[in-house]
Amino acid sequence: MKKIIFTLILCLGLINMIAANAAEDPIKTHREAKKAELKAQKAQARAEARAKRAEIKALKKTYKKVTKDISLIRALELMKDSPASGAYEKIMGNNPTLNPMKTRYKDLGAMKPEYRNFHAISKIKRREITINVNSKYKTAPFEAQSAVLAGMTAHVDKKESVNELVYSKTLEAFLWNYYLKKNPDLKNDKSPLTISENRLLRLYKKNPRNSRDIENAVRRQRSDIKYTWESTGYTHREYTDKMKKVYEAYEMVEGIYGKPVKTLPVSNLNENSIDDNTVKIETDPEEQYIKDHIRSDIKANPDLENHFEHQVSNTNTERCEICGCLIQTQTDDTEE
Repeated sequence: MKKIIFTLILCLGLINMIAANAAEDPIKTHREAKKAELKAQKAQARAEARAKRAEIKALKKTYKKVTKDISLIRALELMKDSPASGAYEKIMGNNPTLNPMKTRYKDLGAMKPEYRNFHAISKIKRREITINVNSKYKTAPFEAQSAVLAGMTAHVDKKESVNELVYSKTLEAFLWNYYLKKNPDLKNDKSPLTISENRLLRLYKKNPRNSRDIENAVRRQRSDIKYTWESTGYTHREYTDKMKKVYEAYEMVEGIYGKPVKTLPVSNLNENSIDDNTVKIETDPEEQYIKDHIRSDIKANPDLENHFEHQVSNTNTERCEICGCLIQTQTDDTEE
């Protein structure tokens, strides 16, 4: 009997020793710890995926009347908290149509070959504005796409003018500059849209006060409207006011970046023409004659100096070289 009890005690001791040795096995301990760590990581990844799906679902619900493309949604989210928040409000419905602007990707080259390198094109049909972003820029940084969308909010009707296009490109360049201030590494991105935005910003920075270089580029590229200076919402007075706001915001971003700038009044939301009777300005009689003499449908912005009479150019004797007005021939004068 004593032998049996001794044997049992010995067996129990051996079992306890084996268990202790197994518990102290470093390889097994490491394996179990690694397994627990992987399990925790998978659980965290699943939680993050669920949160991201919930976020995207909420964003798509917010922007369902604007776009279903998550890349454009991300671009709009950036714009919402930028100095161009006024442009964001236009897209969301604070525009003359009172409807949200629809945004989508489109193969612009398929629409017209000459559109293939355009950043975007705005289409207006009845009371609906659609911004077609070039689909080849779909993978560009969200910031670059955001700048493009902001610029496109300048177009709210079917009329175009030099003033309108210059303001559009100026706002686009300004917002891209703002994003570069927040993330300088964006400048080194090699996507075609980023390269194009950097080029536009260089033009803007040459003369940020009046965007003269952008204006020259617009008039060179758009010969169909190079003499059409004004359009709805972009009379010279309205244009000057809008450009001044962008320039003031640009100076603040350049000079005191790091302080809150998201509330800067960059974008004028009111596209209605200003009543000409609201401001009375005394003008020189000769200047007034010239202003009255210029055809209203040309909407020109001539240099008043040496322009009491229309001047023909060496290459075109039918139009004034300064304002683009058609000049009646001697025969027409005689017939009248």
